Amino acid sequence: MKLKTFLPYLILGLILTFSLFTHTHKILDNPPSLFSDEADASYQAFVFNHQGTDYFGNRLPIHFHSFSDWRTSFYLYSIALTQKFIGHTDLSARLPSAIYGTLTILVFFFIIKNIFKSINWALIGAFLFSLSPWLIHYSRTGFEVSGMLFTILLGFYFWIKFINNEKLRFILFSGVFFISSIYFYSTAKLFLIFIAASIYILWFKKINTLSIKTKSIAILVVFIISLPFLIDTIRGRAGYRFSYINIFSDPTVSKTIDYSRLEDSIQIVGNDQIGLKPSLSSKFFYNKLSVWSGMFINNYFSSFSTEFLFLKGDGNLRQGFQTSGYLLFPDLLFLILGLSSVFKNKKNDTQKFVILFFACLLFAPIPFALTRDSLFPHGTRLIIMLPFLTFFSLLGIKELYSYTKSKSIISFIFFIYFLCFLNFTHQYFFHYPNISARDWHLGMKEAVIKSLSNSTRYQRIYYSNSYEPFMPFFLNYSEYIPNDKNVSPANSFKWDNNNFFTGMQAENKYYIGNIEWSPLLDSQPSPKYLFVIPQKDIIRLKDSLDDYNKSHKNTISISKIDEVKKKYTEQENFYLLNFNYNQ
Repeated sequence: MKLKTFLPYLILGLILTFSLFTHTHKILDNPPSLFSDEADASYQAFVFNHQGTDYFGNRLPIHFHSFSDWRTSFYLYSIALTQKFIGHTDLSARLPSAIYGTLTILVFFFIIKNIFKSINWALIGAFLFSLSPWLIHYSRTGFEVSGMLFTILLGFYFWIKFINNEKLRFILFSGVFFISSIYFYSTAKLFLIFIAASIYILWFKKINTLSIKTKSIAILVVFIISLPFLIDTIRGRAGYRFSYINIFSDPTVSKTIDYSRLEDSIQIVGNDQIGLKPSLSSKFFYNKLSVWSGMFINNYFSSFSTEFLFLKGDGNLRQGFQTSGYLLFPDLLFLILGLSSVFKNKKNDTQKFVILFFACLLFAPIPFALTRDSLFPHGTRLIIMLPFLTFFSLLGIKELYSYTKSKSIISFIFFIYFLCFLNFTHQYFFHYPNISARDWHLGMKEAVIKSLSNSTRYQRIYYSNSYEPFMPFFLNYSEYIPNDKNVSPANSFKWDNNNFFTGMQAENKYYIGNIEWSPLLDSQPSPKYLFVIPQKDIIRLKDSLDDYNKSHKNTISISKIDEVKKKYTEQENFYLLNFNYNQ
């Protein structure tokens, strides 16, 4: 192979190697801990490998049943496969995401190469994508969206191949990968409808010229792949979470409407007497449709805000950084340039793909805009915007180069991007673990492991949920399998409610829930009971203990069995305690 032919692929290899490094370097130290959803996913994969079910006993699930939700399956199956090679470790929960994130860059390279028929611009696009803080962060966490991005981009890639070659296998592959994305993350469901509509509008002539046989095969394949998901949708599993987080289920809407109408009536009448009737104009401006529309519009446009994209990212520290946004600052300029070229009067497939990606960028925030459970733009639900934002940043650089024809300009742009990237990596690797430690539930894993190492010495172990629920951490790090092999792990836990404890218990030994300290002390807790509690519980416990001992002549004292000390300032200490009776 000639050097000129080989060199671009050598550069691509270096970009992918660089990406894999940024996605895996100290991946278990930053983010600083698996948080509850990651621990839950890791345990689900462990149980699946152990007995072929989720932890509620559903065999080969399309949606895994967790304590708090029904979870899409493909990322959990990816973890299960990874555990076959490296065991049930924290790395197994995050490594699939790092691999999907790196492969997404490769697919993006081939998309750009096939659209612009240029390997050089494809390399620049892959390089820009590899520097993305958004992609780097989500490729280092056990979030399902990395797989969703990968499969959606593969769907676009094979559609491009079909447009260029018109072979049946390409349209089938495109449909297969598009549909596969819904098995990774539910946001893809609504987004695929917009993709399909946009593709049909832009290429309806080509689609309508396909033979009946080709259309029938494509529809049949897509239907067969979609069928398990459709069945779970009918069962209420696929849309379980959306059913209570969508804006139409907000229970405060009626109160908001009534209050706004009351304010209008007071302005008209001059007092807030009983029996005021809202005016026709109040009913017109304040109704469910207007409130829902306001919520949707606010969510939608906040997704494009500079604060979200360039300054802070998501306000949730598991999903944002506070010190930087999801895009690098040069993207702001090149996005403007790139978006300005969307409607150039060129009637070719390249321009159609530009319009398609513009439409996808506009549609991408809609699934998030229909939800109400986040105070900020939601980085996880909105990550589908990323490839299209990167595409238009690349298009902006391409537009600038077409004006200047200067390679030195491109080199200077690379230099500025890399400086911004270095600033992000410094903030991300040196400061982010500290400020986000609490949000990543750092310390809960260690508390569970320490408690289990002492388990043979105690009749019962109580875990306090006053900080965060301990259940996923207990299940994952204990590798809990019930003594009764005929009972699924989740169903072996029973609800327990007495005067001092409310929560779940298994085998009369492990108790996970909320503890009331004063009733506990009154019940004379056994020295054979171990309590695992966060630092925030200590003050309440000591106050209750002081009150108890004042009236019981210093009968009970606390023994600290062990402690999980802070690694970062923004973190919670955890204590392992029991109670002793003074002679």
